[in-house]
Amino acid sequence: MDILIAGVSARGLVESVVRSGLEYRPIAVDYFGDFDLGLLCPHRSIKRDLNLPYDPRHLIMASSDLPFTALAYVANLENYPSVVNRVAGGKPILGNSPAVLKSVRDPVRFFEFLAQVGIPAPNIAFGPRLPKIEFNLPWLRKPLRSGGGHGIAVHLPGDRVEPGYFLQEYLDGLPCGAVFAADGQDACLLGISEQLIGRSEFGADGFRYCGSLLGPIEAGQVAWSDLVESMKQIACAVTREFHLVGVNGIDFILKGKTAYPLEVNPRYTASMELVEWAYGLNIFKTHLDACRGRLPDFDLAASSDVGYFGKAIRFASHTLIFRDPQWWFDRGVRDLPLEREQIAQGRPICTVFSRGQSRSACYNRLTRAAAEIEQACLDAGTTV
Repeated sequence: MDILIAGVSARGLVESVVRSGLEYRPIAVDYFGDFDLGLLCPHRSIKRDLNLPYDPRHLIMASSDLPFTALAYVANLENYPSVVNRVAGGKPILGNSPAVLKSVRDPVRFFEFLAQVGIPAPNIAFGPRLPKIEFNLPWLRKPLRSGGGHGIAVHLPGDRVEPGYFLQEYLDGLPCGAVFAADGQDACLLGISEQLIGRSEFGADGFRYCGSLLGPIEAGQVAWSDLVESMKQIACAVTREFHLVGVNGIDFILKGKTAYPLEVNPRYTASMELVEWAYGLNIFKTHLDACRGRLPDFDLAASSDVGYFGKAIRFASHTLIFRDPQWWFDRGVRDLPLEREQIAQGRPICTVFSRGQSRSACYNRLTRAAAEIEQACLDAGTTV
């Protein structure tokens, strides 16, 4: 069966399809068209083949004449249910339906549900004029179609809330993500990770997502077993309310002993390849099984002794020319540019990985690997 993987960056899920050993042949359409994606499957790139900027609607154009029998989507198509529907073209969608996406990605609907069932969550507000907002409290301005931290900013008194944005109370805590498999009524928690946001070590700033650390969270007074149980209950509640299927993610803030959900990512997420690496669960197979009503026999609370697993996206601090993608691929680096491809300042270069027995060991190896990537370009005299 030929399965189309579509979204901003398809490499992670495609790699899981290939590793699954199942009789599925991936075809990909995404923006980047990375070097290593080309090693995995036939693909088409909005950037390289269409010479266009990223727009979800361009995925429709890029995939219109490709032969496939089913669709699986990745970020950020959860924000564009109509695009998912058009890319599928009447063929089966392996994952949440456009109707489910529309419901679970509506922040009003989502936060109303959290309030109804007593799950703590930040306050939110909408509208061009917000007289009830207490401006002595910090607020964030977020796009309705959020993803990767893009477009998020601190909201200052007097700022307008433009159409397509809303306000969310800022919580001073640890940004985290949980991933789970769902069968429409029940859920199995697969992993919890610390999210790396705006880290200068990786060339990121603001609220930009730049990586994940999978492993027992070391924050506040919360016990790991208590956090796992809390997130399991939240995942089950969200699954039942929105009828989620397949693999999904929940972004949350851990403040003290409390997890505050922020949003649901109802598709493959960036930290899922760390789950594969750490726990030996093939995400694509888990996704297919969950879509068919079968959840894995997996207990996250009993898997806390495997250490820490990390990934980080290195963003360019200078405009660079990338060299030797095959050499870097053989060393375990992923999402690689093509040979002699120019990477503009602030754009992602590639993704590096690490593991360690402690959070600090894992993180330090990530920062060294990220620095090595850019330094290699500088040493080769490839700055532009």
